[in-house]
Amino acid sequence: MVPEKLMNPIKVIAVIPARGGSKGIPRKNVRFLAGRPMIHYVLDAAQQCSLIDKVVVSTDSDEISYVASLKQVQVVKRPAYLAEDHVTLDPVIHHAVESIEQAEHCRFDIVLTLQPTSPLLTQSTLNAALTDFIKQHKVDSLISVIDDRHLCWSKQGEDFVPAYQARVNRQQLPSNYKETGAFFMTRRQWLTPTSRLGKRVSVFEVPTSEAIDIDHASDWWVAEKLLRRRRILIRVDGYNKIGLGHISRTLLLAHHLIDHELLFVSEAQHELGTQILRDSHFPLRTIDAQQSYDMILNEFKPHLVINDILDTDQSSMQALKERGCFVVNFEDLGEGGEVVDVVINALYEDPLPRKNTFWSQAYFCLRDEFRLLEPRPVVKELKEILITFGGTDPNNFTRRVLELLLAHTQEIMITVILGRGYQDVEAVESFINAQERPISLLKDINNISHYMHRADLAFTSAGRTVYEIAALGTPLIILAQNDRELLHTFARYEHGVVNLGLGSHCSDSKLLKTLQRLLDSQELRAELQRKLLSHNLRGGVDRVIKTIFKQYEQTQS
Repeated sequence: MVPEKLMNPIKVIAVIPARGGSKGIPRKNVRFLAGRPMIHYVLDAAQQCSLIDKVVVSTDSDEISYVASLKQVQVVKRPAYLAEDHVTLDPVIHHAVESIEQAEHCRFDIVLTLQPTSPLLTQSTLNAALTDFIKQHKVDSLISVIDDRHLCWSKQGEDFVPAYQARVNRQQLPSNYKETGAFFMTRRQWLTPTSRLGKRVSVFEVPTSEAIDIDHASDWWVAEKLLRRRRILIRVDGYNKIGLGHISRTLLLAHHLIDHELLFVSEAQHELGTQILRDSHFPLRTIDAQQSYDMILNEFKPHLVINDILDTDQSSMQALKERGCFVVNFEDLGEGGEVVDVVINALYEDPLPRKNTFWSQAYFCLRDEFRLLEPRPVVKELKEILITFGGTDPNNFTRRVLELLLAHTQEIMITVILGRGYQDVEAVESFINAQERPISLLKDINNISHYMHRADLAFTSAGRTVYEIAALGTPLIILAQNDRELLHTFARYEHGVVNLGLGSHCSDSKLLKTLQRLLDSQELRAELQRKLLSHNLRGGVDRVIKTIFKQYEQTQS
C-alpha cells in the first residue's frame, strides 16, 4: 500500500507562533501543563501528522526557542517589530513562511497556522481537517470551529434585542460556528503580510474537548483537567446469584469519575444488571463472548480497566495487562488478583495479603445519600424495624424474618424494602395485604438511606448493606446469604454488628432470642451503635479513587 503522503504532491508547512512575554499567564507557552511544556502538545500533533512536510516555530523568545528545539523542530527568529502587542498573526506567519522558502529554495502549497494555546488538539483531528482541506480544491481557507449555538442578544441604540426568531431549546437553534483558534489553513497564494484569508472559506468542526484556547488562568485549569482525563472501562455484572451491589458500587465510582471518559461493559445475558446500567445513562456496551469483549477493548483502548466481577483468572487479567491497561479489581480472591495492579477489598480479609491489595472497611464506597445523614440516638423502646436483604435476596430471608416478627412482636412498625431483583414480589405482597397489622412495603427505591436512618433496628444480609446501615449507626442483625458473605470481616460483634452466620443454618429460636435481647436492652443497642460509629465509613470512595490514581501515576512515571 502506497503511503498517503507519497500519493499527495502538495507541500504543507505548519507554523506555530509563540511570542514571549505573555502577561495573562506568565511564560504561558513553555509553562508546564499536566507535566509538559504547553507548546510540546501542539508540536507533537503537528509532527505526528503525515500530511505536514515542515513544522516551524516563530518566536522572539530564547527560552521558547530552546524548549521548541528539544522536539527537533526548526525555529524562525521573529524580528522585534513583529513581537509587539498590537501585531496580528498575519505578518508573523508570512514572515516565517517566506524565511523558510527563501532559505530552502522551495514553495509550499498550504500554510497551516497552529496555536500552542490549543494543547488539546489531537493528531487525528488535525489529520482529518487537513485531508478535508486538500480534497476541497475550491476552498481557499479552512478554520477550526465549534458549534456554539445559544440564545443571544445584541444592543441597538439603548435597547437590547434578541438575535433569534423564537425561544427554543439550544439544540433547535441554527448552527452558530465560533472559531477555536486551534488551526487556520490557507492556500499559499492567499498568504500576504496583511491577510491569510482566501475568498472561499470553509470551517471544520472540532470536538468540544479539543476546542479550548488558553487565555486565562481558568482556561489553564480546565485544560489540565482534560489532559489528565483517562479512558476508563468498567467491567461489571449484576444478577440474582451475586446481587446488585457490584452495579451499585461501580455506578457510585462512575459519578465520582465523571471528568474521565467512561464505558460500562456487562454480559448481555444478565438483563437485571444491564437494565440498571442503561437507566443510569452512562455509556454501556454488552458482550456475549470473549471475542466481542476483545473488539470493545480494541475500539475503546482504555487506560484503566476496573473489574467488579468477583474472582478472576490469571490468563484474562494478564491479557489486559499486555494491552497496556492499568487493571483494578474489586473483592478478587482469585488467581487473577495476583497479577493486576490494584485489588480493592472492603469486605473480605485476605489470609495472605498481597502487596497490591488495599483492604479493610476504610475502602468501602459509601453512597452519597448516606454521607448526608447524621446518626440518630438510640431510643428506649423500638418503634420501627427494617427488613432489607439487598437487591436480590436469593434465600428469601425477607419472608422468613417478616413472618417471625409478625408472630413475636406487637406495636412495632415493620418496613420491608425489596430490591430490584427480588423474585417473590407477588407472594410477599399478598401475604402483607392479608395481615391486619400495618406493614410498609417498598420496592426498588432510590432513597433507602432515609428508611435505614429512620429504623431503630435492621435485618439484612452480610454484603455491602452492612456498611451502609452501620454508617448511620442503626443497630443491625445479619443473616449471611452464602459462604462468601461469611468472610465479611467487618460484620462482627467487635465492630457493632450482630452476625448470626449463614442464614440457612440459623434456627428460628436463635434468631428470636437475639431479637428479644435487643428489644429488651437499650444499653446493648447503644453499645452496638458506639462500636458502629467508631469507624470512619464516610470517606471510602474518595480514598479508593485516590489510591487507584496514585498507583496509576506511579506506573506512568
